[in-house]
Amino acid sequence: MFCKTSPQTSFFDVQKVLPNVLSKDDWCYLYRDQVYPFIDEGIFRELYPSETGRPNTPIKKAVSILIFMDMERHTWRGAEFLQTRRIDWMIATKTPLLGEAPIDHTTLFKFFLRMESSNAARNLFKQLTQRFIEACGTSTKKQRTDSFFMQGWLQTLSRYGLFKETLRVFLQNLRKQKPGLYEDISKGLSRNYLEKEFDLTEKDHEKAQREVKRMAQDLYAVYTVFDKHHQVNQYESFKTLATVFQQQCEVVENPEKTVREVVIREKPVGEEIISTPHNTDARYVRKGKQTVCGQKGFLTETCDKNNKTQFITDASVTSATTADVKELPAIQERLEEGKMKPEEQYGDAGFVNGQTIVDSHDKGIVLEGPSSGRSQSFEKYQDKDRPLDTADFEVRVDEENKEVSVLACPEKQAPTDLMRSEKTGKTLVHFDASVCKECKVNKRCPVKIGVGVATLTIDEASYAGAARHHQYMENTDYRKRCAIRAGVEATVSEMVRAHGVRRSKHRTEGRTRLQVLFAAIACNVKRFIRHGVLHGYVVSVAAVTTPSAAVSVAQTAFSSFFLHVLSFIYVSGRKSPHFSIFKTKTTVSTCF
Repeated sequence: MFCKTSPQTSFFDVQKVLPNVLSKDDWCYLYRDQVYPFIDEGIFRELYPSETGRPNTPIKKAVSILIFMDMERHTWRGAEFLQTRRIDWMIATKTPLLGEAPIDHTTLFKFFLRMESSNAARNLFKQLTQRFIEACGTSTKKQRTDSFFMQGWLQTLSRYGLFKETLRVFLQNLRKQKPGLYEDISKGLSRNYLEKEFDLTEKDHEKAQREVKRMAQDLYAVYTVFDKHHQVNQYESFKTLATVFQQQCEVVENPEKTVREVVIREKPVGEEIISTPHNTDARYVRKGKQTVCGQKGFLTETCDKNNKTQFITDASVTSATTADVKELPAIQERLEEGKMKPEEQYGDAGFVNGQTIVDSHDKGIVLEGPSSGRSQSFEKYQDKDRPLDTADFEVRVDEENKEVSVLACPEKQAPTDLMRSEKTGKTLVHFDASVCKECKVNKRCPVKIGVGVATLTIDEASYAGAARHHQYMENTDYRKRCAIRAGVEATVSEMVRAHGVRRSKHRTEGRTRLQVLFAAIACNVKRFIRHGVLHGYVVSVAAVTTPSAAVSVAQTAFSSFFLHVLSFIYVSGRKSPHFSIFKTKTTVSTCF
């Protein structure tokens, strides 16, 4: 049952019992006063039933512990262990010394899993980021975006290991659910896939190739037997097996034999190629010498030079095979929904092409950066024999209807006519073919010369991409302005080194997305607290109430008495379940 955290403080609150246990400039006080009150528990209402069941654990405390875990890279059990041993954590979450049980690691992990299928974590990130930006006076007019690969926590499998492990996982599940069916099918397989000594690698290449062929036959045998079985074909392990077989193998008719032959494809087919049966969301991709089997993360942060502190405004995770240009519209949509839409957005060539420049302009965003699909070599660009593009033509773009008009070619030849294609929507520009055939640059020109007419195909997107390439290669001041994008590499490095986002801790893409979101929240919290220590806040949150003189005297007397009792317990050799907090070093975390 959903219930909010009680605003009433405990009689055993750390500040009441031990008012001077930590310095007043410690990070935990800023978190308690400036961050903790703005964790909106109503965001998480959908995760719990409204009227039935036991009350949920304190959501503000659970969220804070998840943030602390990403600040200092603790495990689930480590977070449970430290809850009653870190004074700064207790002060930050308003946890009393006595009377409140810690949140165990199982409950904390289940709370994390509840958020996988909801937008609670995303909404929390938006609200806290908006709060931080407002309090620090940070401008969101300029932002920069970058992507990075995330390694899956599983081993990258070859085709040999993929076939072997896919069969093993399914047969293990089948033996557990349907022992009789397992006994029947296992007799017809080439080997025992459930043997204890199970190696997923084979150093002998020829032997590995022979084994792969045998395992392909086993995959086909299992697939044909259970494809029509109304229960087994619903197992997730069988669906994975069927997908792996269809992607990696094909069945062909052999006229010389009475049986069908299973042929292994040279390259797997399909858009979502499964790389491991344990994490069907992980994708294998190669970029230069780097190979990844996992996901791709995206980060966007503010980059106005007048900002004293920059904040991450968007974080997301997609499949590793997702191109940067495909994710850019979703990034801009989320920024607009979070009321953090930039006026200028900087990206590398992976994000910038003619189409994204035009689409961003329609959304009111100026997308800056080098255009993709073209060489960034100055030597090649300055070469006299370089290929020409549409930006070398004299072009006029109508801002109202977005129509592109070509006035002249690079050799000053005017077109004979222009027309818009009904199928593609692009503009077809016609030139005199006889003149184009005699032109000295026709081999470098994008105009296609036909028998009676020469045609140039152009639209706003292709011209925008070409014009951006010319601007980036020719304008030194523009390149210097775009150099501000490189600063986001430092944020990616911070997220990787300090918050561990280079490697996914989870099997599914949804949980990996939560990991990156909470890492981004933790990074923003650190920057927000550091800003408060160095510069203060433009908008202050909490008015911290000062207790009256009588209350202060009572608190001082009680804290002295409480410490005297604990000293007596310690001297007497007795054990107190909460005494360990005084024996643990309570220092400010190094992340601040």
